[in-house]
Amino acid sequence: QPSGFKAKFQFQVSVGQRVGADGHSVSQASSLDLWGAAGTGMVCHVLAGNFALIMQGVLFVMTCSVLVWKKTMENSDRTWFEFGLDSSKQIMGAGWIHVANLLCAVLFAGRLPGVDGCTWYAANIIVDTTAGVAVEWCLLRGLHHLLIGLRCVATAKLLDSGSYRDSSGAFRPLAYVTQMVVWLSIVTCMKVGMVGLMKTVPVIVLLVNSALSSLEDTPKIKLVVVMIFVPLMMNTFQFVLTDGFIKKRKRADPLADGLIAK
Repeated sequence: QPSGFKAKFQFQVSVGQRVGADGHSVSQASSLDLWGAAGTGMVCHVLAGNFALIMQGVLFVMTCSVLVWKKTMENSDRTWFEFGLDSSKQIMGAGWIHVANLLCAVLFAGRLPGVDGCTWYAANIIVDTTAGVAVEWCLLRGLHHLLIGLRCVATAKLLDSGSYRDSSGAFRPLAYVTQMVVWLSIVTCMKVGMVGLMKTVPVIVLLVNSALSSLEDTPKIKLVVVMIFVPLMMNTFQFVLTDGFIKKRKRADPLADGLIAK
């Protein structure tokens, strides 16, 4: 029967081959099929072999390029060394979030009708770089004010984001490592909260799925969009915002100035 024949085959985006129920390749897809020809029944997967790995590599290069561009455009006394330390926290956080988003895409694919892994990945990126940035800011600033309120001077100095030198100007590796750990913890809390938000309010994912619906029949093009174009736009927005509050800042709070300076 036609329905049985259709169910007999499983299409793999990564290799562009049609695979039978026994796991053996039965035919090589055409060059058009490699980009997901309409009507093939192929589905977009974020973990789809070499092509997806190449897309992730391109994404990493573009991510680093955005940070370098940000440094060249800013007008401040922040050195390249300090900028590198600040950026490394963002890169590590973005890398961890990227892995978490891939896991979410794999685990949640198909949980909502018609929503594949690529859509889940795009939804995660969009939510993380908008509402997620606000949550990170609140957590970082909240921790700082909590330490100030508790008069934890030494800890406040150690965790003063973007401050990596002592009063004599010497680099403090412990300050950098501690701030990195704290930042990754904040990013993790944000990610857990955003996943909970999308699971509680699935309309967010459905809206993203609707926006990407025109690419359903071309899964590889959809993969390029969700792995390159969406992250490039949203991560640029995120990095610019995050760099503004993750770097060392001039304080206007006299109490904070007094405590941190001691």
